[in-house]
Amino acid sequence: MDVPAWERRLAGRAPSLIAILGGAVAVVSLANFFRDVETLGMRLFPAVSLGVCLLLSVGLLGLSHWLADSDLPVAGTWTVVRWCLGGMIGFVALAALTVGLRLAEGRVVGEAAFTLIVMGSGGGIGGGVAGVYYARATRTAREADHRRDALVFLNSHLRHNVLNAAQVIQGYTTLLAQRRDEPDEFLAPIERRSDAIASLIDDMKQLADLFSGEHAPVPTDVSTVLLREVEDARSTHETATFEVDVPSELYVMATGAASAVFANLLQNAVQHHDGPEPTVTVTAERHPRTVTVHIVDDGPGIRDDVKEHLFGSAIESGEGRGIALVKTLMNHYGGDVSVRDNDPRGTEVTVEFRRPPPE
Repeated sequence: MDVPAWERRLAGRAPSLIAILGGAVAVVSLANFFRDVETLGMRLFPAVSLGVCLLLSVGLLGLSHWLADSDLPVAGTWTVVRWCLGGMIGFVALAALTVGLRLAEGRVVGEAAFTLIVMGSGGGIGGGVAGVYYARATRTAREADHRRDALVFLNSHLRHNVLNAAQVIQGYTTLLAQRRDEPDEFLAPIERRSDAIASLIDDMKQLADLFSGEHAPVPTDVSTVLLREVEDARSTHETATFEVDVPSELYVMATGAASAVFANLLQNAVQHHDGPEPTVTVTAERHPRTVTVHIVDDGPGIRDDVKEHLFGSAIESGEGRGIALVKTLMNHYGGDVSVRDNDPRGTEVTVEFRRPPPE
């Protein structure tokens, strides 16, 4: 962040400026104490008042020492100075306004110097501490933006090059398969791996869109997305039966990446089946504040020990990558995903979306 030259010079002397303020508070406090002693004599409360004021002075000096040793940039240092001065001026003005109103009312106001000193120095310390936290938060947010931009660029660069390489491998594998009279046992693994790479790149694109912050959840008709993914699954898995009961116009808070949620769950329901003709039932329900989608299969089910850690899979892991992606997307949408056994056999996965707030 660009800082004007005069602010840069002032920020460079920030520790000295705050130290001067602390010293000024100490001097004014001592002068006020000696005046009280001349008027009231040596008593307990003037000494206590002096101790409070000197303690606040030490607080300002401590803030100055911390700022001198800190690693805050110039802009952050200037932020601390502004907040410190602003807190001091604001609290002194507030105290002065209070005293002024009492005088305007015709009331007798006692010694106000102690109040002004305490309010001013306390406001300076509070403002300085708030400025430190604000400067740190601003620096952290700026660094996060830089890291995000770098990751987005790196993801885009790798996705482009790796996906192109995977497509070349797929193309040559298809050509080799067409030229051979019999299927080659070595071509099938190559084709599967290249398909897996392409699928992984697509998943990473969905995650990169989320983490870049450019795609916040918006009202989305999830019924349209779900039905489209079911049709894609039907065309891909011709031996599978898909039974669907999904109402129309199910608006939820999501993004276009919601298609990856259903695509992964439908694919898991078929691929992990132990029979030749799997049946998958897809239903959706509208509730006052949520929409739930149930994807039920009649496969072998999931072992209890696997279910306990199913949604804790690392996003880069092999078999658990699809489920981890589903969980990541649903967390981003503020929703939830759960799994339980189906009766008499199989697995039921439930995803719960938030409905848009009422207009």
